Order: sequence, then C-alpha cells, then structure tokens
Amino acid sequence: MDPVTAGALVAAVNAAVSGAGGEAGRRALESFGTLVRRVLRRGEGEPAGGPDPEPVAIPYDDDARLRQLADLLVERARRDPEFGRDLAAWMREHGEPAGQAGTVNNRIGGNARITGPVVQARDINGPISFG
Repeated sequence: MDPVTAGALVAAVNAAVSGAGGEAGRRALESFGTLVRRVLRRGEGEPAGGPDPEPVAIPYDDDARLRQLADLLVERARRDPEFGRDLAAWMREHGEPAGQAGTVNNRIGGNARITGPVVQARDINGPISFG
C-alpha cells in the first residue's frame, strides 16, 4: 500500500468540498471530519472508541491551514498504523481515481468577492474572450 501524501490528501479534500452539495461530497467530508477529530481530539495512547467528540473547525477555505492539517494527518498515519490504514481507506474511496492524475478541482471560496468574469479550467486550447 502506497503511503498517503499531504498533496494528494489536500486534492481529495478540495474535490470533496467542490462536491459537498451532493450526497457523495457530504459523506466524504463527514468521514474526513471523523478522521480529523481522531487526531485532534485524542491524546497519544488513548483508545479510539468512545463517544464522538465535539465538532472540529476544518479550514476548508484556507489552503495553507488545510495543508498543515494534511501534514499532521500524514505524520500521524506514519506513526499510527491503524490510523494510517483508515486514512488510506478514505483516500481509496474519496481520492483521485486511477487514470485521472492531474484533475483540477476549481473553486472560489472564503470571502471571495467576484466583480468580473472568472475562468476555471484545466486545459484551455485556444483564446478566451469576454467581450
């Protein structure tokens, strides 16, 4: 099993955020939140069982903080084989499908204020004109 990388994890979370209006995106974010709570709310050596802790604010709209969170999860996966298996399973279910390397998930988030045309794309072949 290949180890999960922070970059791949961020890409998968961003894809889930983009699809959060649908059932699959909602389930992906819900299960990701469960993984995050396991790391942030559980001290070293505490059992994984017990009631679900309070919600944790996940910085979906802050790329730098989301990357820090991904780094933390990947590090925990490296040190905790059980968590590593669970994170890898989440990635298998919600990560980038095979053959879709380089997929772009465009989004505008946070406090973005759009005052003109926006282009979100992966590959553009030819000119773009707005007028």
